[in-house]
Amino acid sequence: MDCTLTGRHVEVTEELRELIQQRLAPLDRLLGDAAVSADMVMTAAERPHYQTEFVVHARGNHRLHGVGTGESWPVAVGAAVDKVMHQAQTLKGKWQARRRRAEAVPGAGPDRDGSVDTDEPTPGE
Repeated sequence: MDCTLTGRHVEVTEELRELIQQRLAPLDRLLGDAAVSADMVMTAAERPHYQTEFVVHARGNHRLHGVGTGESWPVAVGAAVDKVMHQAQTLKGKWQARRRRAEAVPGAGPDRDGSVDTDEPTPGE
């Protein structure tokens, strides 16, 4: 997933980048190729107040958004990623439910074992 980091009144250090990559790994595993891009804006306001805004663009024109605040960067980043992770789990559940419904159409073809139901008369009988 392509992630863009922006710091407002903050210098984005290599340590912060590693923290963010570590927190995004489960989200990347969950969405896989469905995650198109991500944008993270990190803002340092009055101390001790850190804010992180995280937006993920997923396939199908879906936008997952989370804002996290905290007294340190790990807390703020974790809160934002947790909110987006919850939205991603909900979205993936909807995608899987739709796929299951499509497979369960009766009379759409052979059963799972490959046999065809012979109880129904064939056309022309």
